[in-house]
Amino acid sequence: MPTQILAVGSANASSADVVVGAGESLTVSLKDTAGSYVDNGCIVDIMLKDDAGQYFRVDTLTAQKPAVVISAAGTFRFSRRNKAGKSCGVFSG
Repeated sequence: MPTQILAVGSANASSADVVVGAGESLTVSLKDTAGSYVDNGCIVDIMLKDDAGQYFRVDTLTAQKPAVVISAAGTFRFSRRNKAGKSCGVFSG
């Protein structure tokens, strides 16, 4: 079932933690309010939380790479860094 992870918006923002358990996978994708194509300039970093609670970028979603499958266990967060003022969000499906 599709689930919103990061609401559509144009300001820099981060999602709540998303946990992927051992042996699980999670497909994540960019979205916007206008349809299935996301504007160039929308960037959402996939961040992995370490044992000290810090986040490190492990991948990036863009208009050219709008979806990935996370197949490693861990605690992730999705951070929109929007220098171009484009509106987008993230969902899992």
